[in-house]
Amino acid sequence: MSSDLEAAGERSREDFQLAQLGPRVAQNWDRSLTAGGHSDCVSSGRGGGSEAARKRIAEALSDLAPGLGDVVLRLCCFHEGIESTERRMGLSARSGKIVLRTALFRLKKHYDSGSGNWYPLIDKVRDSERTPNRLVASGA
Repeated sequence: MSSDLEAAGERSREDFQLAQLGPRVAQNWDRSLTAGGHSDCVSSGRGGGSEAARKRIAEALSDLAPGLGDVVLRLCCFHEGIESTERRMGLSARSGKIVLRTALFRLKKHYDSGSGNWYPLIDKVRDSERTPNRLVASGA
């Protein structure tokens, strides 16, 4: 698979994570932070970066053909195995890669036709690659 297609899948996963659309695995603090009720921000879905990411992932998935959005969600966002996805979606064995490639090609086309920004949304610099925030004495 080409790096362009992998980047498209990675971009959709980043938007999915930033939109906080995955299953909740921790306590939901929304009610306690708003004194027992939902604030306008929580109930209407208006929010900073997560709302923009929700919009981006919704647009990207709606731009795909029926069924291809499900493949992208299962494989790229939920990290489900390809064999499991084939079984759950009723695809024949070993056809998942072809369907995934088609979905990623359409996803890449969507991102290319949009803003064309392919920069990572989530910083992937490992801690070992970060430079410490301290003054470095120069040799002069």
